[in-house]
Amino acid sequence: MKLKLNVWLVFAVLLQATCLYAQPDTKDSLKIVLQNPRLHVTKRVDALNQLAYQYYDFNDSLASTYAKEALILAKQANYAKGLKYSYTMVGLGYSSKSLFKEAIRYYRLSNQVDVNGSFSDKVYNWVLLGNCYRDQAFYDSALYFYRLGLNNFDQLNTHDRATIYKNIGSVYVLQWRNQEAIAVLDSASTFLENGMRYNKYVQMDVWSIYGQAYKNLLKYDRSNSYYEKMCDASYQLEDFYHQIMCKLNKADLAYERSDYTSSLNYGFQALKITEKYVFPPQYVKVLIQIGQVYEETAQYDIAADYLFKALKVSERLGLRAETATIYSELAWIKKDQRDFIKSIEYADISLRLRTEIGDQKGIANCHNVKGLTYLLLKNFDRSIQEHELALQIRDRIQYQAGIAASLFNISLVYENRNQLHLALEYQRKSTLMEEKTGNNLNLALSYITISRLLIKLGQYNDAMTYMNKADRLADQVGSPLLKRNNVSSMILYYEQQGNYRKAYALQKIYQQLTDSIYSQASIMKLAEAEALYNTEKKEKDIELLNEKQLNQQNQLQYQQAELSRKNWIIASAITGIILLLTAGLIGYRYYKEKSKANKELREQQEEIQAQSEELQEANYMIANINRSLEEKVETRTSELKQAYKELDTFFYRSSHDFRRPITTFLGLAGVAKITVKDPVSLELFEKVSETAGSLDKMLQKLQSISDVGSQQMIYKDVFLDELVRETMEGLADVIKRKGIQVRKEIKQQVPFVSYPAMVKIILENLIENSVHFAITENPFLKVVISVTEAEAIIEVQDNGEGILEEYQSRIFEMYFRANERSKGNGLGLYIARKAAEKLNGTISFVSAYAKGSTFTVRLPNRPL
Repeated sequence: MKLKLNVWLVFAVLLQATCLYAQPDTKDSLKIVLQNPRLHVTKRVDALNQLAYQYYDFNDSLASTYAKEALILAKQANYAKGLKYSYTMVGLGYSSKSLFKEAIRYYRLSNQVDVNGSFSDKVYNWVLLGNCYRDQAFYDSALYFYRLGLNNFDQLNTHDRATIYKNIGSVYVLQWRNQEAIAVLDSASTFLENGMRYNKYVQMDVWSIYGQAYKNLLKYDRSNSYYEKMCDASYQLEDFYHQIMCKLNKADLAYERSDYTSSLNYGFQALKITEKYVFPPQYVKVLIQIGQVYEETAQYDIAADYLFKALKVSERLGLRAETATIYSELAWIKKDQRDFIKSIEYADISLRLRTEIGDQKGIANCHNVKGLTYLLLKNFDRSIQEHELALQIRDRIQYQAGIAASLFNISLVYENRNQLHLALEYQRKSTLMEEKTGNNLNLALSYITISRLLIKLGQYNDAMTYMNKADRLADQVGSPLLKRNNVSSMILYYEQQGNYRKAYALQKIYQQLTDSIYSQASIMKLAEAEALYNTEKKEKDIELLNEKQLNQQNQLQYQQAELSRKNWIIASAITGIILLLTAGLIGYRYYKEKSKANKELREQQEEIQAQSEELQEANYMIANINRSLEEKVETRTSELKQAYKELDTFFYRSSHDFRRPITTFLGLAGVAKITVKDPVSLELFEKVSETAGSLDKMLQKLQSISDVGSQQMIYKDVFLDELVRETMEGLADVIKRKGIQVRKEIKQQVPFVSYPAMVKIILENLIENSVHFAITENPFLKVVISVTEAEAIIEVQDNGEGILEEYQSRIFEMYFRANERSKGNGLGLYIARKAAEKLNGTISFVSAYAKGSTFTVRLPNRPL
């Protein structure tokens, strides 16, 4: 990006034309100078270059237009000094669009133009070349160009030295060399304070890099103090580039402190500023920051949307560091979604890029996510190997928070291996590191994990000590999720000691916390929808802004063309006046001759006009009637929509409220199975459990009807094999009890893109229907799925009871049951059909009584 901080490009023309500084607004005074048609070409070139410099960081497109015009004029006039500056300014234009190859070419062309006394300008070009390589994550090349200036240290003024040290510090922070970064930033600050001219733009960058270094060292308060200084200055100067940097820094700091609400707020503030000014690398970082927050809060769909938008830009522009970060975040998402193959694939892509870059912190992150993925795959040896690699790197670069995370993850592997003493040893080491970092969220999680291990080892007193610590921290952090996890450990604690009364009391608290988390999740879903809308709106606003900038360029070119034609207009004015007078005389004579004929024509026109006015009046009356009718229709439509919305809300809340006591019934029945010994009582509790379970299933189906009718479609990859497996697992007990033979055949060569929630509803209801009506002798259930680029075909076959022909036309009706012995509620097939129609698909069936049924669903494949 352009170093606005440099004053090297206060061009020599200002020594010859000091009038450019006479006005309070430099840009306006420069425009006034350019309107002078007699302005010498060299002064015009210098004025255009200075105008381009003033507009960078505010309107890069307009600045680039001025720079290119200056370059054309400088070449025509063979003006070496103006040509050198023009090459640099045009290069800045390409840098602002992240077109680094073109930018580098123009910076090199500028340095090839030999002008006496231009060493500072050569240094400026070296710094800009270094920035191009830094933004592409070629850090060694960036440092090479920064240090070229230091090789001529005695020729540099204090401002030049401060600028070079500041940029070296920015690379050191990216390489996680934080202490070295602080050392060179101290040098930059010294040169700024002792220099003859103080540059606020250099100072803002120094403060920003200081803040990033201290944030990496976990000195959050000191980091925030530097960010506050930088933010205040950016708003005083109305500098959009640094305002976006301000919000990004604050979002990143809040994210590190696990304050995800503040982080998301700052991220959207940065996104809002990009509506005024867009620098692609910054825009990508804003999208990544927002995506990371949503990923951390388990909002995976919206996180992936932001990350893939960022990936589209970063890969196109060759932003390797940002691309590596995006693939790493996508690997975390896929791991949490249990798409382990994709998770490892994305982690390997990120690892390759970060190895090329030399990003040690990022390399450790890749090994970390791979280690957790292998843990979920039960490949414990490979998981330990990956975590050990991450731990070695983090220890070498002294990344304290990362060391704590690696120790924690290694403990998880040993716990899954049932090597509890070894797991406890690593967990204690992790906890010691977390206590140093001051991250209460992670510390509370470590306390909970230690308490769980101690309970398993029978060390109950120590376990209670850690649970009490975790409870206090959960209250400080205000996290109901931490609170719920700690309560879960306490339930395990009292159950192990046989205190079921206390365990049951805590079970109620656990349910209340679960309901609270559920309510928060609902609020977050509403926020997701709003965020997606705002993002789409912002992209449209950016398109409009680009069009506006293009119009400004066209207008500028038009004004310049008009200025060049003024002399021609003045020269031809007299001739035009004479021609107009001659034409007027001829026209007057012609008017006299035609006046008599025109009189009759006017009378006819007046009559036609009167008729036209009558028609217009009639049309106006009809329009008023139509408008009145439309208003009534609109009012009634609005009332109907509001009534439907209220009814849907009542339906949703009622079903949710009904489920709460049912869940309590089920919990009581579960506790009774443990505590009650009387066989008769146990049989009664079993009946209560079955009845409550049936009612719970009916409420779930009613909620499915509401979801099918109201949910907005968000299309993405659907993993059909995973959905079938989850559905079968949910019905495993019934399938086992009835002895049903289950087979599945899935033929999929291309991805299937649809709305996963709706596809799952269809599969659950069709498979449940087949299981419910299975016969007693050799029952089987077969699921056949084939996916093409056009559609997915899902078949559910069984040899169950079948459907009588007279009932086959009604089986998709709500509450219809074709078999009097059915214990169902008559909603399953109705819901399946509604979900298929919601996806613009179809559902059909073939059935024979006492032989079985085959249901076929066809769903369109929607490529992303």
